[in-house]
Amino acid sequence: MCAQNILLYTLADGIGFWAAAALESIGFGALHYYTKPHECWEDWMAVTLLTIFITLALRRTGSLAFPIGMHAAFDFAFVYVFSGMNGGEFGVGHLLNAEFSGPNWLTGGLLGPEASWFTFGVALASIALLHLRYQQAKWPVPAGDSARPIAN
Repeated sequence: MCAQNILLYTLADGIGFWAAAALESIGFGALHYYTKPHECWEDWMAVTLLTIFITLALRRTGSLAFPIGMHAAFDFAFVYVFSGMNGGEFGVGHLLNAEFSGPNWLTGGLLGPEASWFTFGVALASIALLHLRYQQAKWPVPAGDSARPIAN
């Protein structure tokens, strides 16, 4: 997560925040797709949408605390609480022993709930709620104006 935000900061300084956020989101989804076993386009899309949420959260709150906490809670809930698979494997010591029956588009198959179409709706709803709750951008602050939040 730290390297991801260094990349976002560097790219945003050169090409602007939204272009950097789009490039990073697509790239992070591609990284999951090409480096993890059993990946599919649904997981690429879910990771891309979740990365957009994370970059928007950083922009609107101005802090890494919220995006880091959200990412940790998301992964913990999927792998350990709901015993979803990640990369075709279960987490060691998961809390529940849930079994997901149904088509892969609904359950995520070997990838778990992160690769289900349900995640698209959750990610889009999260982006919309974050946008409504935090309406002013706090990062990056324009040069010479560190006291005033920037407009969208």
